[in-house]
Amino acid sequence: MILVIDRKDTVLRYQSGVIRIEQDNLKPRNAPIKQLEQVIVYGNPLAETSVWRMLAAANVPVAMLAVRGNQQAAMLGSGLAVQLPLRRMQHRCAGDSAARLALAGYFIRLKFAGYATALKILAETQHVETADCNAFTNQCTEATTRLQEANTVSVVMGLEGQIAHAWFALLARTLPYVWKFAGRNRQPPRDPINAMLSLGYTWLMSEIRQLVISYGFDPSLGFLHHDTPGRESLMLDVTELFRAGVDAFVLQWIKDPQINPDCFYYREAEGCRLNKQARPLFFQAWANHRQHWPRVSEHAETTDVSLKEQITGQLMKLRKQLQQQDKGNA
Repeated sequence: MILVIDRKDTVLRYQSGVIRIEQDNLKPRNAPIKQLEQVIVYGNPLAETSVWRMLAAANVPVAMLAVRGNQQAAMLGSGLAVQLPLRRMQHRCAGDSAARLALAGYFIRLKFAGYATALKILAETQHVETADCNAFTNQCTEATTRLQEANTVSVVMGLEGQIAHAWFALLARTLPYVWKFAGRNRQPPRDPINAMLSLGYTWLMSEIRQLVISYGFDPSLGFLHHDTPGRESLMLDVTELFRAGVDAFVLQWIKDPQINPDCFYYREAEGCRLNKQARPLFFQAWANHRQHWPRVSEHAETTDVSLKEQITGQLMKLRKQLQQQDKGNA
């Protein structure tokens, strides 16, 4: 269950395993912490500190989003796990150029495979020309082949950038003009499509961050993204695997007859954002999509699995990849 707090007159309290939600002129309601998978907070509700402590103890990810301004989202969760053998292995692999290159290629190979689902939805919802679909598929195939020849992580990142640019260029050519999408932009997003993509990526990262930590990885040390002070690079690495699932969600959601550009507002300082009436629709659609997330796999599979299950599965595979690389370098 996702708990969304979207009213400024909200007060959150912790009482015996539940979060008590109090709002003006409404009957208080309770959200059992054991049933929560994610908490999303808009604006500035009042909350007892025990609420955040208990959510962290229960490994429930929290994403705090500003309603106005250009502030970045804050993500809360439990502290670093203390699985030192795993983290030491992670550091050894990150410090070995060959191991790091292999792991960076692994992330991007799966990301390229994930575009297939988003491309299929784009073709179905926007009636994209077969030639355009085939051209993008061929680009992904060629880039995947070139990954095998990449000799540095920078080359891997360059290939990823080329395909990401090609993908957003394809969206810009095929999405209806009414959405004003001309390519990826952010901080702040300048059009409805980018607003939805940024929001989806933020919620995705909050879930990934909590699971990365709870599984004992060091979130600050990645393989694809360089370690930078203040940036959790491994979280970004894992997020790459699931970005196409966010894109697929947005492409599906804009086909809902209730959704149109009037569901958004624009201000120069804040960029483009969902209005208050449309946000609950987005929340509900996202909650449903989370339970049927397109499978992240290099092989053609039709069964969708929940986002949490897939993140967990990918982290287990990452642990095996680390073990193989570490053993090979021993």
